[in-house]
Amino acid sequence: MKGKNTFTTLQIQTIKKLIAEKVIAPPDKQKGIRAKIRKVPFYYSDFSSKKDGYTVADFEALIRSGQIKISDGDDKPTTIETIKTIDKPKPVETKVPVIQKFNGLNHYLDNFKANRFDPKTNSETIIANSPGNYILCLKKKSNLPTVSLKPICTSFEGLQVIYTGIASSSLRTRDFRQHFKSNNAGRSTLRKSLGVLFGYKQIPRDSDPTTGKTKFSSADEQKLSEWMCDNLIMYFLPHLDFNNIEIELINHFNPPLNLKGNCNVINFDFRQLLSTLRAKKN
Repeated sequence: MKGKNTFTTLQIQTIKKLIAEKVIAPPDKQKGIRAKIRKVPFYYSDFSSKKDGYTVADFEALIRSGQIKISDGDDKPTTIETIKTIDKPKPVETKVPVIQKFNGLNHYLDNFKANRFDPKTNSETIIANSPGNYILCLKKKSNLPTVSLKPICTSFEGLQVIYTGIASSSLRTRDFRQHFKSNNAGRSTLRKSLGVLFGYKQIPRDSDPTTGKTKFSSADEQKLSEWMCDNLIMYFLPHLDFNNIEIELINHFNPPLNLKGNCNVINFDFRQLLSTLRAKKN
């Protein structure tokens, strides 16, 4: 082992802060940040043979599994389950680079590839509990519900891209819990779009039906959750500049389920149909 497997709370905070910086840093800056992490000393290679980078979520998973212990000088090192909370590091104050050209998007797409989540087989704990962006793709041999128009999809990692989104506070909460587990399409644009493509009947979301907000029946919401887990793959990227990256992702992939901010003439008719279906109250 090159590094250690027991760290103080302060060291844990430092490591997490540096990992978060590394994830969003350009390639020429990442080497220097890795050197700072190894001075703590933490070497991810002591715990994994993964070669395509690691995230804060990967580090937290090592704590949960007991491979990394937390000790503040007593005789009983603790794991993350035995302490109520560890203060999260303050947001990185270094300026986050803004993507201005498509060729600048390539670096971020490489980082997306390192953060792949399959809701059917992976634990939600691998998703970063921090702001960022996500890309949703159909699994191989999966297709969107059939309607009168079939959209043209671009691909990422060989999978059809259907939607991209942002999480302003937590990717884990926004991506997994609201989209895949919430069973309330009234709080998920993605769920609402998929549900109307399936032809599910919209019902009032709130006790006051005059709000106009809708969801689907419990049975339909459950069917929708199961379909999403069986047919979708999510890629995510912890990042502070999520709004600008979202613009670039929509322009680059033209996801058919993204209605807001999508002006591509390709799939225009499909987006119009989807918008009509979403507005229809059964």
